[in-house]
This record gives sequence, C-alpha cells and structure tokens, in this order.
Amino acid sequence: MLDRSPVQLTDQHWDDLVLFTQRLVQTPSLPGEEGQVAALVQAEMERLGYDEVRVDQAGNVVGTMRGAGDGSSLLLNTHMDHVAVGDPARWPHRPFGAEIHDDAIWGRATVDIKGPLAAQVYAVAALKQAGYRFPADVHVAAVVMEEVGGLGTIMLLEWLRADIALIGEPSNLRLARGHRGRVELHATVHGRAAHASVPHLAVNPHYSLARFLGQLASLPMVEEGEFGASSVAPTLYSTDNTSANVIPQEATVVLDYRNVPSDTPERVQARLNDALQSCLDPEARGEVVIAERPLKAYTGYEHVLPAIFPSFVTPADHPAVRAGQVALAQTLDEVGPVMIWRFATDGGHTAAVGIPTIGFGPGDDRLAHTVMEHLPLAQLRTGCAGTIALVDQLGHLRRDA
Repeated sequence: MLDRSPVQLTDQHWDDLVLFTQRLVQTPSLPGEEGQVAALVQAEMERLGYDEVRVDQAGNVVGTMRGAGDGSSLLLNTHMDHVAVGDPARWPHRPFGAEIHDDAIWGRATVDIKGPLAAQVYAVAALKQAGYRFPADVHVAAVVMEEVGGLGTIMLLEWLRADIALIGEPSNLRLARGHRGRVELHATVHGRAAHASVPHLAVNPHYSLARFLGQLASLPMVEEGEFGASSVAPTLYSTDNTSANVIPQEATVVLDYRNVPSDTPERVQARLNDALQSCLDPEARGEVVIAERPLKAYTGYEHVLPAIFPSFVTPADHPAVRAGQVALAQTLDEVGPVMIWRFATDGGHTAAVGIPTIGFGPGDDRLAHTVMEHLPLAQLRTGCAGTIALVDQLGHLRRDA
C-alpha cells in the first residue's frame, strides 16, 4: 500500500505534469495524425522510468510497469486524437496555445483528452518513482483514432488484455461505470436528376429527406433505466452534385445515434429504415445503412471498421466499482455518485472483450468539442491523485475477487 498520500505523490511531479500537459495540447493530433504526440508520450514514459515502452502496428504507445503478486493487472486507456478546431477566431484563447488563464489550461483537447492522458502517464510513474511495488502489471495505453471509431483500442486488444480497464475520459472527477453507444448511420434517398429549370422532370430527393428529418424530432426513443433514452441527431448533409442549378439524383444525411444497451445497432437501423420508407415520394427509393469507415493510422496501418461504439455497463456492485469508490473517498475532498457517461468511449471496446471496465478523469465533459474547452489546474492535480489511488486499490483486488 501507499506510504504517502496520492496528493503528495502528485505534488512531487506537479511542475512536470503541467508542462507535459501543455506540450501535449500544443501538438495537434487529429485522427490519423497522432505521430508527433505519440513521440512525446513515448519519450516521456521512457524518461519517467517505465519498465517497458512499445509502439504497436497501429501507433498506440503502451508503457508498462511490471508487478508481481496475485493482484489484478490493469489497463489504463486514454486516446491521443481530438476533434477539429473549427474557426480559430471563435476561441477566447489560441486553440493550441495551452495558455494558463484563471488557473486553467485553455485549448483544444485539454479536457478531451490530453489532460486525462497526462494524469494517467504521471500517476503510474509517480508510484514507480516512490518505490511502490505493483501487485500486478499496469499498462498505460495512449491509443490512436478513438474519435473516429476506436481503431487504436480495437487493435490494442488483439495483443494486450488485463483484468480491469480504467478509461481516462473527462468525468468531473467522478467514477463512471458505463455509457450509451454510438452508431453512425447514413440515410440516402435516390431520385431522378434534372435541370433546375424543369423541376417537374425530376424526382427531387430533398423532399423525401425533408419529411424524414421532420419525423426524427418526434421519433419514439428507447429508454433504459439510468441510461436515459437513446437519441438521434442529424449532423451532415451531402448530395451527388455540386452545381447549384442541378437537382441531384441522390442526397444523404448522416445520423449520429446514441443508443442505450437494449437498443442494438441492428434494431436502430431497421427502425430508421422503416421511418425513411414511409417518407419517400412514389418514384424515389432509399435506405438507411450503418456507415463503414476506412481508416489509416499515422503508421500506415489500414483497417475498415463499422461506425459503432458499443455501449457498456459494469454492475454497481462489481468489485472494481466498489474499490474505485473507496479509492476516491480516501483521496478527494468530495466524492460524487458513480455516473453513466452520456458519450461513447473506448470502454465499449474493452468491455466487449470481457474486461471489467470503469472510467475516471479530470475535466468537465460538457466543455469537450467546444471553443470553451479548458481544464482547471486543480482538476488536473486531483485527477492525477485520484488515478494514483485507483491504481493502488484496483491493483490489490485479487484476480478471483
């Protein structure tokens, strides 16, 4: 067990932790472009004394601390990629400046996900440098392409498994034990193209899709206990033509569907397809399909994935959940109730292969993907300390617990 408090261990590395977080934020890393951040993470893990650091085929960086005993091996998992900035002029501070204002680091990925990533990297290193004896192996994985489907974690799980997974996503310092899934679907209507001056000769796909979009707002959603309800949001719209004076033959709308566990991707697709069929003009046809995304990692590794993040839930009475709450109660001034994330994470992939999964990280998830994204330094400090406590408590769970 620990001979110093997690906060004391964090404070011994505080200046370096802040600087590392800033360096990560200052290095853009869109999906498929994480190479420079991966090099930073690899170098920092090596500098901090991880027993082993490796980069796999997909470009995931995995640092390992070796343990000995009958404890539970741990996989700490946080991704390196982030969403686009949008218009930089809309940001109150430079999106990749990592500037400190009002005791917070500002910029893209401070919350989602480089603050939590830095906290995990330093939490395990702080334990090692304090002479801590790990009761089992601890792996810290900085993975690629989470924002576009989880290619990195899916690849990682082909060669690395652990007894418990701890997902480092922003949770406002609360323990998370599940989330809704995400399914990306494309609804396409096929009509008949024509010159815009003779619309009576066309079968305009826009009208069918307009009726469909109007239905979505009132489409009954599946509800499931603490997960709440599934939800659907139209996000992108495209046609097969770029000329303003042509009625297109095809039009497609992208749907971001967040599903509760019982609302499976197959059921979602069937229900939305039925809704689309009821909205088609007589001569139009259409379909709703689950998107497939060809992905290419910065290493050149390529794979095609269905655009599905599985939902997951770890029971409230699972030993990992109970141990997690004990760890946070001993470390945080105030411990919030265990939560269910509204958004999807790589935890869906770890849970899908049978690894009990929980989550914890600094940052307000409501700021993720916005121009107001920032991470209070106090949250970074407590997030690192909380992660230290979680590694200690979870690692000491017997494998047969």
